[in-house]
Amino acid sequence: MLLGLLLFCAVAWVDCKAGHKPSSDGTTCVPSTDQCEGPLTTAGCATCTGTGSAQTCLTCSSSKKVRPDKKGCIASCPPSVTTENGEFCECKNGYKPSSDGTTCVPSTDQCEGPLTTAGCATCTGTGSAQTCLTCSSSKKVRPDKKGCIASCPPSVTTENSGVCECTPGNKPSSDGTTCVSETACNTPNCKACDNPKTDNEVCTECNDNNYLTPTNQCIPDCTAISGYYGDTDKKCKACSPECAECVGPASNQCSACPAGKALTYGGSDPAQGGTCGDACTADKNGCKVCGARIGGTDYCSQCSVGAQAPLNGVCTANARVQFCTQIADGSCTVCRDGYFLKDGGCYKPDQQPGKQVCTQANGGKCQTCTNGLAADNGDCSKSVCHSTCATCSAPSIASSCKTCATGYYKENGSDTTAGLCKKCSEKISGCKQCVSSSGSSVICLESEAGTGGSVNKSGLSTGAIAGISVAVIVIVGGLVGFLCWWFLCRGKA
Repeated sequence: MLLGLLLFCAVAWVDCKAGHKPSSDGTTCVPSTDQCEGPLTTAGCATCTGTGSAQTCLTCSSSKKVRPDKKGCIASCPPSVTTENGEFCECKNGYKPSSDGTTCVPSTDQCEGPLTTAGCATCTGTGSAQTCLTCSSSKKVRPDKKGCIASCPPSVTTENSGVCECTPGNKPSSDGTTCVSETACNTPNCKACDNPKTDNEVCTECNDNNYLTPTNQCIPDCTAISGYYGDTDKKCKACSPECAECVGPASNQCSACPAGKALTYGGSDPAQGGTCGDACTADKNGCKVCGARIGGTDYCSQCSVGAQAPLNGVCTANARVQFCTQIADGSCTVCRDGYFLKDGGCYKPDQQPGKQVCTQANGGKCQTCTNGLAADNGDCSKSVCHSTCATCSAPSIASSCKTCATGYYKENGSDTTAGLCKKCSEKISGCKQCVSSSGSSVICLESEAGTGGSVNKSGLSTGAIAGISVAVIVIVGGLVGFLCWWFLCRGKA
């Protein structure tokens, strides 16, 4: 009798949170899975807890996820602002459910003195734990989240919704304005190196998602070096001599050809590359006139057969592909949507050779040129950047470069801001291709020799340093030998 009374008291005194009830044995609490009421049922909830306006979703039907405000379901958790916790999409620190409950928005606490002074517009947390969420004046949140900077440092950071985040293997620097390696190596994004933190440091292995360049630097994409591809061993390697650019080592894996050669894709997927062959020749392969010129290579502009027209520079029967809506005497005058018209032919902006000219086509005309400028009524020949720019914000102005031509580096700013491009060899002697790194530093990606080691502060490659060292050893050894001979001879005398 007494034991039963004690058990009753134990169950009665279990204090459960809202939406939970005592378990069957009374020792803990379990979700009180009430039947979902009208609004939450309509929103896709399968099981719920609570009642009335306090009722929230526990699980969803059709493999969906409980949205951040727990008042309905969504197909998947919004990236960058939520974390997926079982069935639930939960807001990350510093975020709260949006007004419609489907995503998360910054929980904008008022910035305190130091972060306000550092340029922060909205913040989260309090005291020394407070961090920056957004910046004023279009600036970016710096890597340590304690202030703002003009742009995210290239190579060691990525920009995520206005926030500079360190790439894998890097951490915020002591002043918080850039990122530095978490390893003992000074080389950005380097995982292992010889002679760490010296002028003779040579990176031997890069962090994840980076490739080792011929100059022992680390970059996320080997196509930043013209004529190189990223191999499976995480090293940047030279393309076949047949290719200008490639996706692999073989001659049938070219993605772009040298001037005077034309690319023929090997299959239906252009990403697999193709082979570089002869350029257009009049009265061959069904072409009457080779009047289109792209990247130093001639392509067909008029076909011998009147019902055909050039597609990507090669004569093609329009009835088979239907790329041209108006053909006149072997040339196209109006291209189908998704193609653009150039010199009597239709070109795809995502395939060679069209991608050398245009990146966006609409209504049969090019809208945006490859250099980033707007086409002039479909014509990119009048929209030309300065010779030092690869892309730009204004034609023919040196200070308008967004990205640089091969052999040049951005002096200031990021790819989203305009600036000047300077020659690599002016910064680092013998450097053919380079890229801006954090601060004012420049990373050499390819040297004149094509194989040199990492470039150090002196501008000498490690190979050059090694050669000088050997020469010094030989000279010193010879001098010691001569002195030994001299004293031995004098001793005998």
